[in-house]
Amino acid sequence: MKLCRLTEDNVKNLYGKKICCFEYSASYMEELCAAYDVAEKIDKIVDVNVRNQGMHSLNGRNIEVCGTGYFESLDIPNTAILITSDYFIEAYEKLCSMPLLKASADTVYYFVNKETGYELEYRKLYKETPLKSIILFRSGPHASSYVKGMDFADNARALFEYMLQNGYNEKYELIWLVKNPDEWEGHYNAKNVKFLSYEWSVSENQKERDRYYHALCLAKYIFFTDAYGFARNCRKDQTRIQLWHGCGFKTRVNFVRCERRYEYTTVISDLYSKIHQDIYGLREDQVLVTGYAKQDWLFHPVMDWKDRLGIPEAQKYIFWLPTFRMAKQQLQNLNEYELGGQTGLPVVCTHEMLVHLDGLLKGMGIVLILKLHPFQDREKTGSIDMENIVMLDNGQLAEKDIQINQLLGHADALISDYSSAAVDYMILDRPIAFTLDDVEEYGHSRGFVFENIREWLPGMELFSFEDMCRFIKEIGRDTDTTKEKRRKLTSQMHKYQDGNSCRRISEALRI
Repeated sequence: MKLCRLTEDNVKNLYGKKICCFEYSASYMEELCAAYDVAEKIDKIVDVNVRNQGMHSLNGRNIEVCGTGYFESLDIPNTAILITSDYFIEAYEKLCSMPLLKASADTVYYFVNKETGYELEYRKLYKETPLKSIILFRSGPHASSYVKGMDFADNARALFEYMLQNGYNEKYELIWLVKNPDEWEGHYNAKNVKFLSYEWSVSENQKERDRYYHALCLAKYIFFTDAYGFARNCRKDQTRIQLWHGCGFKTRVNFVRCERRYEYTTVISDLYSKIHQDIYGLREDQVLVTGYAKQDWLFHPVMDWKDRLGIPEAQKYIFWLPTFRMAKQQLQNLNEYELGGQTGLPVVCTHEMLVHLDGLLKGMGIVLILKLHPFQDREKTGSIDMENIVMLDNGQLAEKDIQINQLLGHADALISDYSSAAVDYMILDRPIAFTLDDVEEYGHSRGFVFENIREWLPGMELFSFEDMCRFIKEIGRDTDTTKEKRRKLTSQMHKYQDGNSCRRISEALRI
């Protein structure tokens, strides 16, 4: 079975057959149908990701996306297999591992979209050019899932700022891929710092494309937090590092082996090293136990935060960071389910409860700061206008250019649920509580990395509004009833409990 790139010359080989596409991407399918007259001939799409499976609309037609079991009943002589994926080599190898296809199919075609086409040209151009002293950074999800502020944030930004503070820009050019470079040019008065747009990968302006691919093809190190597909065709002498957002409680929905998609990832302990090997399909030597870069911010919080965010003075501050259930419009494939009630929040389900909670907080001199997840659809929560309950969302923090871990150092306690922010916060050894009223539903919808999740939660369990009030009272009275459990779990879940993760990451990679 041979692999062949789809072109104007050979697309006619598909016209007399039904087309079965392998691996689903809405944008890929749109580009395919715009480039070639094949939309009406696509019979099925096969994808291993269960969240992609179901009925999808293509040019007004509903086409089923099904699992690989479909190949067992495939009418191979009358079907053309077409790979529609960035990772067409990996997809081809998957197909070759299926005995029926290996024995029967003679040619498998792959479609190259606009971005991949440009990249392959530049990779060929720079094939023999020595790598340059460039460190490339990117954060946030795929470009189609853009959320303001997430493209210059998280672990990648923490590591970048550490490198800048320690003079790495004297030897290396530190280049960021963001959506809008103009937002950040001049943000740092430092040499060898540049911002390029990741959208230049498909720009019609050749100068923009040249700048983008010069950095991508010749960088020695490429750091990213989340999306990594842009670096899929890197040379063997380039080093890609997945910094990820956090080591948390939620499992990965779609298992894809990442062993060949990047060289290293960072985690916080040997426990999470094993977990990430399992859920990301990595070798042990690819997982660096260094701590997360953004955990360093916990020890150096931003000092003028109350003035910048309009936070009232209080004796104590509790942060509440619920993870999302209903995501924003462009991220709806990530949806879990919608919480009921008037508030869209766990445990505190009615406006009457909010009023009661606000009164309790006021009486104890506490301000509760409710920070929504960047993916959360705020309309599902609405506006909360209380004296001692302040709501923050990602847009507000992005406008003020403040990262959540730069605030959590000021928190006297944290309320979470299944967010990795709680795991980060553990290293400050302060009280934590977990809202668990939907723990069973979330376990069935998303799932957890630990079999007995409640055994691994380093804090008070909140199943009801009364539990929430009890936790608030404990903080007001300086009571910490779960400190022994938290400290025991911290020793298992964190190898380091300091502010030196960025240094360890740099040393581990010998930068």
